[in-house]
Amino acid sequence: MMQDEPELLHNSPADRKDTWSKAELLDLISRSAGATMAVVDRSLVVIYVNEEYSRWFGTTPQQLIGKTIVEVYGEQDTARFMPFVERVLRGERVQYQRMLHTPYGVDEWRTICMTPWHNAQGAIDGFIATALDVHELQVTMNALRSANQRLSSHMENSPLAVVEMDHKLQLLHCSQRAVQLMGWLHVAGLEGRLLTEVLALASNDDSLPLALQRLQSGEESQNRAETCFVREDGTEVHCEWFNSALTDEGGQVTSIMALVQDVSAKIQIARQQHYLANHDSLTGLLNRAAFQSRLEKSLAQAQQSAGAVALLFIDLDGFKRVNDTEGHHAGDEVLRIVATRIASTVRAGDTIARLGGDEFLVMLDREVTRDVTDNIGHRIIEALHQPMTVEGRDLHIGASIGVALNPPLESDIEALMSRADQAMYSAKRAGKGRLHYAQAVCS
Repeated sequence: MMQDEPELLHNSPADRKDTWSKAELLDLISRSAGATMAVVDRSLVVIYVNEEYSRWFGTTPQQLIGKTIVEVYGEQDTARFMPFVERVLRGERVQYQRMLHTPYGVDEWRTICMTPWHNAQGAIDGFIATALDVHELQVTMNALRSANQRLSSHMENSPLAVVEMDHKLQLLHCSQRAVQLMGWLHVAGLEGRLLTEVLALASNDDSLPLALQRLQSGEESQNRAETCFVREDGTEVHCEWFNSALTDEGGQVTSIMALVQDVSAKIQIARQQHYLANHDSLTGLLNRAAFQSRLEKSLAQAQQSAGAVALLFIDLDGFKRVNDTEGHHAGDEVLRIVATRIASTVRAGDTIARLGGDEFLVMLDREVTRDVTDNIGHRIIEALHQPMTVEGRDLHIGASIGVALNPPLESDIEALMSRADQAMYSAKRAGKGRLHYAQAVCS
């Protein structure tokens, strides 16, 4: 080795770090940064590019230095990014993403960063431009954005309402369907509020709060609940909630999502079916089966509490004559009037039924005494004796009533109804428009 060879060449890079010149450092950075670099003066002339930059144009840095950016990029391409150049020359640091055709023959995303170049006096002499490879990141972001858009579209177009909450049950997002279903005026102001605060659940309806608590605690990862709440306009809404919890890597609940289905129509149909199964279609009173079910419960309760039950069997007097002379339409109207008048004479909580034809039943299962049954029975007779106006004509009927009391009579349903029926016929034989009691059989 030559004696006069600079010692700098024999030292390690670490030994040389304090003796590197600015030119060496600039060369190292520009060659090793993995990004394209260019310095452009205020007159838009390129005064420096690194090798990575020149590679994009299939040439050398020396061939690009001294050219204007219009000469390098062409008028059409320059026009696309000139608004960014104008901003950076006004002192703004500009960054944007752009799809570029690489020297390797593929289109990839790059982040273009343009930074003002200030001289010693602080004036802007030009700008420095770099381009970093962000293709994988941009592709991932685009895919994520597309997935989010699809998910958002599904959520908004779903016939189910979508409600998203954090681990504290504070609202994060509500679909437009949720806003409509819950009767909220708008989404604004809902974020951050507790679901239970903005949902007017029925006072005895705790199925949803309990279901959400099980998700919060980690007891369950998914569940369902049925709720009934009243919207601000007074509409009663029945919903079925399908809830699920999202957890982090540590198993802690981070959010809860609910898909909510409006089942009000289904509930209404079920109610109607239940009503029709238990009520007389003409008068709206209980039918025989529903009445017997009520009677069975009342007799069992009376037996346990040493109470009493009175059964009033009502048969109309003169109804066949009205039906035959006035027609079935008038007869049906008379039966509806009879049901209304019986309901007006009994007490709240007493049970009324129509067995069929012109036979009605009344059950008394509280404060049952002979005076009470006499009073109610005679009020019914008096009410049904009054004229009934049907299609402008006054029609006259009456009623005979048989009463069976338990005790002293047996608590068997069929036997008690039969004894009341027999007492009613006894009242008819005695002259109609009367009240007769079934007598206990002496052993």
